[in-house]
Amino acid sequence: MTEDITGPHRYRNNRKMVPASEAAWGLSREHGMLGLVVEAVDGQNRLRDTRTGHEFANLSSCSYLGLNSHPTVIEAGRAALDQERITGLSMGEFRIRLGIMERLEEELSAHFGAHVLPSVSCGVLSSAILPLLASGHLTDGEPLVVVFDRFAHFSLNFLKPVLADETRVLTCPHNDMQFLEDVCKRYPRVAYVAEGVYSTGGQADLKGIKELQDRYGLFVYLDDSHALSAVGERGEGYARTAFDALGSRTVIVASIAKAFGSTGGIAMVGDREVFDLLYRSGPLAWSQGLRTAAVGTTLGALEVHRTPELGQRQRQLAQNIALFDERLRDHSLRGAGSHIKFVTVGDNDRAVRLSTELYRRGYYCSAMFFPIVAQGQAGVRMMLRGDMETELTERFASDLLDVLTELV
Repeated sequence: MTEDITGPHRYRNNRKMVPASEAAWGLSREHGMLGLVVEAVDGQNRLRDTRTGHEFANLSSCSYLGLNSHPTVIEAGRAALDQERITGLSMGEFRIRLGIMERLEEELSAHFGAHVLPSVSCGVLSSAILPLLASGHLTDGEPLVVVFDRFAHFSLNFLKPVLADETRVLTCPHNDMQFLEDVCKRYPRVAYVAEGVYSTGGQADLKGIKELQDRYGLFVYLDDSHALSAVGERGEGYARTAFDALGSRTVIVASIAKAFGSTGGIAMVGDREVFDLLYRSGPLAWSQGLRTAAVGTTLGALEVHRTPELGQRQRQLAQNIALFDERLRDHSLRGAGSHIKFVTVGDNDRAVRLSTELYRRGYYCSAMFFPIVAQGQAGVRMMLRGDMETELTERFASDLLDVLTELV
């Protein structure tokens, strides 16, 4: 008799998820919606498939302000390489780092009003921070019960089994503040892990979260990757509208590879001692830091953030959002008021057919299915941007309405 070595599947289940997701990816592949190779004709608003010549606008890009092609950002990356003459030191930065990296930290911290720790990705930051949060080493040394919002990003949920070795891990129905308050009443130390703006549409209940923090001392860990730069006078993001002055019980991580215009991720921390501990903790200690060119492009993006152009692009994005919401007001789309829209069509086949027809009409929009979204809730995600002209947004909204009407 063969011994059963199957895991308990308490927090993840690849045996279920992989076959389901591969079947859906197979549908996308059959329709020619994966593996496209393109050249830029006009930024992200006009790409050309190098194999077929088909031209289309990219409505799946997370560069919500179009800063990833800004001349100031590009030139700053070149200038950093010319100045340092090395791609990076290839070692833990808590031991030795280039002066340009220290300059970057200082400028990021001054701009965002917090101790800012840059890294190669938000995934690395969360992998370093969340286990220490769970064990209590960012607070008083006692473990915290960690509650994940049900819609929290995969890069956060991925860490549940690791955290469960340190403490109790729970999953909260999306934005369910009553559930979260009940946990706070039951346990003296609780942390909540969620997104500011969710990757499949919608926003965190920041008012409710802040009230629970004020009442119970809730520790708040938010990934605000999809709102950094797109929201706020300084581009500080959606989460900072509730947590402007970061205290010792709030950490915000965010991608600087999306609207910010560079590459990597940052953690905003209110406590200097926590910042120093994180610098030499786990993945941040053994992982490579930002390479020289990335440090340069981040400095360049910061330079743009300090000019009126940031506000101009934000206003164009807001105009596109308002226009789109008005045109689609009679349809049930997730993400009202947000630059991330999600239309649910049910099964995988309908989602892929919707995505394929939009591509045929000149727009690439991502079909999404389990485990990214719940089973039976497949659909298409669309991202609006501040470098999209109003006419393109109007045309896209009209074509989307036509395709939704024809979809059976």
